Amino acid sequence: RPSLLNEITLADKDDTTTMGIRKNAKFLTAAEKENFVRACVLMKADIVNPLAAAADRYSRWDQYAAIHWMIQQATAPPGAVPVNFGHGGSGAYSFLSWHRYFLYQFEKQLQSYVASVMLPYWDWTDPAPIMTDTFMGPNGTVSHEVRSGYFAKDAPATGVNPTPSPAWWPAGLTGWLLPASFGTASGALKRGLSPLSGLPTTNDLRSTLAKTAYPAFQNAIESGNGLVTFPSQQMHNGMHGWIGGAFGQMSNPLYAAFDPFFYLHHCNIDRLWAMWQADGHATDYPVSGGNAYHNRNDIMYPWVGATPGYGTTAGISIAIPMPDFSAIGIKRNVDTLDFRTAFGYTYDSIAVIGVGLDRTGSMNGLTPDPMTTGAPDVTKWEAAKRGVSAFLQDCETVQNSGIIYTVAGIETFRRLGAANDFHPVFASPGYGLIKGGTGFSKATFDSAAGAMSPGGDTPLADALVDVKNTLVNAPFGGVPADEQRYLAMLTDGLLTSGSPMSSIANGSFSPIAVFSMGFGTGAEVDYPTLQSMVDKGRTLSTQQLFHGENAGTIDKFYSNAMAAAIGFTSIFDPVMELFAGEYTHVEFQATSADDAFFISAQGMDFIDGNWSFHLHGPNGTMVYGEDATPMGGMDMGCMHCCRPPHVTANRSNGRLSLMLQRDSADADCWVGNWTLMASFKAKHLDAMVMFPLGNLMQPVAAGPARGPRYSRLLVDPKNRIAQRNVVQAARHVLDVHPAGSNHNGGEACDLAVNVYARTRLRYSLVASDNHAVTGKEVAIQLKADLLQGNVSNTRTFARMVSPVSNLAALGPKLNPNKISADEIVAGALVPKFDPAKALAAYEKRDPKLTAQRDEVVNVAVHDNGPMHVHIEKAAVAGPYHLSVYIEGDYCPDHDTASGHDHMDHAAMDSPPPAAAPPATPAAPTSVCGPQCMPERFTRLLTTMAAVSQA
Repeated sequence: RPSLLNEITLADKDDTTTMGIRKNAKFLTAAEKENFVRACVLMKADIVNPLAAAADRYSRWDQYAAIHWMIQQATAPPGAVPVNFGHGGSGAYSFLSWHRYFLYQFEKQLQSYVASVMLPYWDWTDPAPIMTDTFMGPNGTVSHEVRSGYFAKDAPATGVNPTPSPAWWPAGLTGWLLPASFGTASGALKRGLSPLSGLPTTNDLRSTLAKTAYPAFQNAIESGNGLVTFPSQQMHNGMHGWIGGAFGQMSNPLYAAFDPFFYLHHCNIDRLWAMWQADGHATDYPVSGGNAYHNRNDIMYPWVGATPGYGTTAGISIAIPMPDFSAIGIKRNVDTLDFRTAFGYTYDSIAVIGVGLDRTGSMNGLTPDPMTTGAPDVTKWEAAKRGVSAFLQDCETVQNSGIIYTVAGIETFRRLGAANDFHPVFASPGYGLIKGGTGFSKATFDSAAGAMSPGGDTPLADALVDVKNTLVNAPFGGVPADEQRYLAMLTDGLLTSGSPMSSIANGSFSPIAVFSMGFGTGAEVDYPTLQSMVDKGRTLSTQQLFHGENAGTIDKFYSNAMAAAIGFTSIFDPVMELFAGEYTHVEFQATSADDAFFISAQGMDFIDGNWSFHLHGPNGTMVYGEDATPMGGMDMGCMHCCRPPHVTANRSNGRLSLMLQRDSADADCWVGNWTLMASFKAKHLDAMVMFPLGNLMQPVAAGPARGPRYSRLLVDPKNRIAQRNVVQAARHVLDVHPAGSNHNGGEACDLAVNVYARTRLRYSLVASDNHAVTGKEVAIQLKADLLQGNVSNTRTFARMVSPVSNLAALGPKLNPNKISADEIVAGALVPKFDPAKALAAYEKRDPKLTAQRDEVVNVAVHDNGPMHVHIEKAAVAGPYHLSVYIEGDYCPDHDTASGHDHMDHAAMDSPPPAAAPPATPAAPTSVCGPQCMPERFTRLLTTMAAVSQA
């Protein structure tokens, strides 16, 4: 047959190709998108039989489309039994395993054209962000044909295709066409997208992931069977028709693999199976009970090695014969279960993080800033335990939403005598999927940690290595090696025992990213040691070194670590002081660039009954309320039939953990202003407090903006003065407290709020030098990472709080007898030297030395470079806390011509005087026109630069 001439087999494709991380297609970088589509195009241009007649030639891409057809009309021994190896609904167990191995082989084929390219997945939400000409291509138009983009009937810049041709386009590829041998499906790629209402919902995914047995999970994810919305939302089966419509190749399983969307769709199927496996089902696959050739140890055709009796009756095999896979050997369904070890890949929706918690003697000292009046003071150990407990509550909420699964472990560390004491909080192996009601949960930690008491010295370097080895590298056997994992270390002071930090080479932990927290006063925290821990791993575009004297900083530390692990970016993080009986509104904006928000709101008295929370959408809909079930995308108050967002929420200890997912909601229910309403000890919501922007910009880690910092510890909590009752002249235009509500006579408590987004509109504050010293410049860049669309910034303000005196230099005066911070009074859990108490007494005598410098700073731009804040010379060692507020307009429809974020810097100045009008909005970018509908967005970001003594 002429089609066999000069055919190259696939036998050289073995299982040794380096793999990596499969990511959500909506959040790929421009380079990642281009690499994927370039590999697809080169695969389509790679002719298997170039010596055959032109009409008989077919490409590697066509060959894979034919394989998917042939295995559905296959035969197996004995006696040529008809088998569909990849589909079949109930009992078709190898639907998952067959496609997993097929995708793996396909991915390796792509990598032969573009090294290290990975398959992305489509998570069945609104596909518009990826259906662009330069990525996955648009919907069909004339005769349902795709007419523009890289997968169009005509090659770019030819025929009716207006898309510019990239430099890498292969000369011989005239268009994305299926050979005539595919019969009525041949010719141009056709699509007919359905309405968004036809997409599976978040509840469908959650219900599927909740299945406890493999047969039920496989059938639900393939056909939708067993779901509440069945048959209207049919998961795998329904999504083929959702893309293809009445005429598209995706709608017919025989031809579906011609559409590039097929691979993203099935990659999502495989991702959900991987998440289900991580939930205690790693080896689940029935030995029997399935359809013939679909059980655990059955062979998957065409990877049968030299086993006789397998074949296909598909008509396409005449023109495109099955490739020779004999060199790969026999592959069985069971061989696909451990995909990490066997195939070396994983997904960005499975996060691994290890937590090291200081349990040394110094943790018996008092928390310098309790952030509440009336409540008793707590030790640093108690505050740290609360922080870990809140972190685990957040992880449980994220897991319950189905968006990300977090595998985590907690280890306490100390040194007793000559031996290190590293104690895993969870039972063996010490880590697992964080999920409510299991051995790896908030409740488990609370119970175990409640029986612990601090004592001993601080072996930071040894503990860092142990957490890395036992909690971060250990899960899933540490594969794939390039998976970015996370490590969070909370300590309250110096390295006092064990190996020196220099015993660990910088960068040796990479690709692990390390977060370090110094919890305590500036008199005891060692910034170079904290930064050294961060330096062992990978540097991220987010804050990794934290220092603070209050429980709010612990909350921010763990929230940031979790957000980074699950791929979310901070967008708003204020702290507010409320009097009993008051309520307030915290507002943030959603744009079409935002896919999901994670919100935490922590009442710093940690008493659940004192707080209430409600979340309202841009159309007035209440999507979460205290008197409503916080699940399932409620539409309370919605007066039209739009598809609402989905909410997953969890409450305990004065904390709200809430995941808000768009879930293909209409723009009216998503884009615009969102409001979180919070109240403190309020019987009636009649005393509203609106916090000015400047008040919201006070960084939580900077401590109290007014009044004493430490000497409050010498006053009975019931007699302490709330910050809003401290009379003090405003230091600048941002130093403004809210108008009173006549509740100032009651007790006060802080509320710390963190809002994170999974978004294509990312901003971050990044220090130019993580090893800043006095006498040198301190510069912090405001970096933008825009994955789609363009922005025009209108206003940007910045506020910095920095030390007046070097508290570390007070050490000899505070502790003349050089008592170790870890030494405790014999027979009592009380430190012999408590830096917080010592500073409290010192501040009472000389308040000026513990004061802070609070000022408005400029956000500068030089030569159209990145926005940044800089201090020419840092005169005093200590923490420099920065808060930046950004306002702007986002256009989702037009990417900038350069492919990078466009910023209009006309208004990047200090805020105007209080009486002046707001800054004039900047003009939209040149790529937009009057037809564009810009979407308003704001960002409130905080960070800290630690400056050490030169």
